[in-house]
Amino acid sequence: MKRLISFVVVILVVAGVIGATTPLFKDIRLGLDLKGGFEILYQATPTTQGEAVTRESLIQTAKSLEQRANALGTSEPEITTEGSDRIRLRIAGVTDEATVRQTMKEPAELTFRSMSGCPVDSSGTNSKDQTSSTEKSTDKGAAKSTTTSKASGTTETKSGSDSNPVSAQTVGSPEGVEVTPSTGEESVPADTNAAANQDPLKVYCKVEMTGNDFKENGASVVYNQLNQPEIVIKVKDAQKFAEITKRLIGQPLAIFLNDDLLSAPTVRAQLTDGTASISGNYTAQEAQQLKDQINLGALPLKLTEIYSQSVGASLGQQSLHDTLRAGIIASIIILLFMVFVYRVPGLLSAFCIIVYIWLTLMIFIAGDFTLTLPGIAAFILGVGMAVDANIITFERIKDEIRTGKSIPSAFKAGSRSSFGTVMDANLTTIIAAAVMFGLGTGAVRGFALVLIFNILVSIASNLFFSRYLLSLLIKGKLIDKPEYFGVKESERSAL
Repeated sequence: MKRLISFVVVILVVAGVIGATTPLFKDIRLGLDLKGGFEILYQATPTTQGEAVTRESLIQTAKSLEQRANALGTSEPEITTEGSDRIRLRIAGVTDEATVRQTMKEPAELTFRSMSGCPVDSSGTNSKDQTSSTEKSTDKGAAKSTTTSKASGTTETKSGSDSNPVSAQTVGSPEGVEVTPSTGEESVPADTNAAANQDPLKVYCKVEMTGNDFKENGASVVYNQLNQPEIVIKVKDAQKFAEITKRLIGQPLAIFLNDDLLSAPTVRAQLTDGTASISGNYTAQEAQQLKDQINLGALPLKLTEIYSQSVGASLGQQSLHDTLRAGIIASIIILLFMVFVYRVPGLLSAFCIIVYIWLTLMIFIAGDFTLTLPGIAAFILGVGMAVDANIITFERIKDEIRTGKSIPSAFKAGSRSSFGTVMDANLTTIIAAAVMFGLGTGAVRGFALVLIFNILVSIASNLFFSRYLLSLLIKGKLIDKPEYFGVKESERSAL
């Protein structure tokens, strides 16, 4: 009786958990081929002639590419490196494909620009009259700065005299933000009255530094003593940076990303250690965004599109519908076959296969894995392998029953003799899948990975769990006749 109660409790608890968590299945992340979207394969080449593509630079470029895709608000981009110089980008659920493709076509270009030699030149503007003019035009320049930020999708600034909350360790805003330089040196803001009504690219026409001058992922967010966020940037050539900051003391050094003005801090003193800190009235989110934008512009490699594929949303949904329908039909046929051939053990096997499917889907959700067509193929293949494990076990038990052994003895002997066979079959499949994962690329790796953890889940649910349930029924003497295993009494007597 105790075993019967244990059996009923286990079945009810497992069924209840499955029923309660089923709504979570809608959170499974669908891949490009099921949800629609596009895929691009990039060829990576060095930005500087004579350099080589290293593994580190390829990984860093992939990370920067992923950050740029996330900044666009796309749905769960998937970026992977392939070989020694290729990066594959997959973005599912894209609604504005043309815009995203255009933005992702080439790496972001980061430049630091000055007004030296430009139509609106800041040199020689250290007079009191020009300073006064700057103060009067602060609101006008601030309004333009806000408009530029919104148009470019970068950090929005606040209106008013402190609308451009950018300063540097020694760097302040050309719109008049008060900054006390750490060196104690004073400087006069540049005249931005004329610049306010002109194209920023014309105002800041001279490129002083590019993304190649900055250390990879060299921008970070720190907090000062007042718990205000600052963006610390590091350059590769400290001497070059020192020369630039010395020449531009009192003048703005504007930060551009893809020709969009991010900010225009004013240099307050010469920076000799290759590090500067951009600070101001930033929120933590704004500081993080500017840090990401600067890092995005410092891509170590140049990317060239060599392959692309687009899948419409309707086609992806049709693929998902057809695949799920085929999988459900196949699973139902398998379950009916198990019940018809193996009777009570087959019924338990059908329940364990449902548990296996549930566990596999929950792993997808918990691990935030992407479900693709190859993944579904591996998933259905895993169902077949789970059934194989049960078939081998039940056939061995049936063979033992036919020899005249009692049901408990046949169960013990059949389970012991089938265990090695089932484990050997699963292990060899795992080895083959591991080789596919190690040598394959793209969908092949995805198929192999899903197959590996499908087999592991199958071993837990259809080798151990199913035997546990069957043992409860046998030891509780609830199934004690050969007919319960699909063995006729005449077959048993004949042997």
